[in-house]
Amino acid sequence: MNNAQSIRTLAVLAVAAASLAAVAQATDKSVAVEAVPVVPAFNQWVNTIVVAPEPAPVASITTIPMTLVAVPAPAPYEPWPVVVGAPELPLIGAGANQAPRAWGSSFNYQGMHVRLLVLDASGRKVEARAVNSLPRPGERFKIRVTATFDAVTDVGLVMGEPWTSQRAGQLYPAQGMSVHMHAGETVDLPLEQGRFFVMGPNANERLLLSVRHAAALGDVRTQQPAYRMDGKSGSSYLQLVPRGNAPAMEKAA
Repeated sequence: MNNAQSIRTLAVLAVAAASLAAVAQATDKSVAVEAVPVVPAFNQWVNTIVVAPEPAPVASITTIPMTLVAVPAPAPYEPWPVVVGAPELPLIGAGANQAPRAWGSSFNYQGMHVRLLVLDASGRKVEARAVNSLPRPGERFKIRVTATFDAVTDVGLVMGEPWTSQRAGQLYPAQGMSVHMHAGETVDLPLEQGRFFVMGPNANERLLLSVRHAAALGDVRTQQPAYRMDGKSGSSYLQLVPRGNAPAMEKAA
């Protein structure tokens, strides 16, 4: 190969390399995703969405005690992992910077906000608490839940020591039923205006709030823990949900 041929060959290779670099750069740009800090985004979502008024005082109050009329055979219960603190990874997904107004179903995090609405002795005033400030024995309360995803929820009864617990059954709604929630919808459990749970005297009897996507069963349920952050009047939960999985969170009180 003479010098002229060598120069032409090098020129062709240089053009080819430049073309590949341009394609690679364009490809990198096309797969870029929005990423924003997840905790501030979720806090803004809560402040924007969770605006339901406190329940009004009612003339007639009924309670759901922490007992079951028909007790099924207890089943071993292992608490789903909850990490007290903030997650580290950012929120990722198309429209992540719009999360305060609309939390996308394709975001890598899904979450819920929970408030305990505790009724005073007179039945005229309600105090909103985070889940780390549990009602005292005899106090009547509702559980206010708002989730970023379409969910089914129920409240069960767990008995025994935390690491040797058994699930005794479902307190609300009736066994075999659940309350359906739309994404961003706030519900107070129990749903009936004048109905409240009442905290029992036995510390080894605990209510179990379960909030999950209807598809979160078996291998579809995400295996990631939920991160819990407690505020003055409520608790926020965030859970990493890999693609192909569905969110499911629990709180035993």
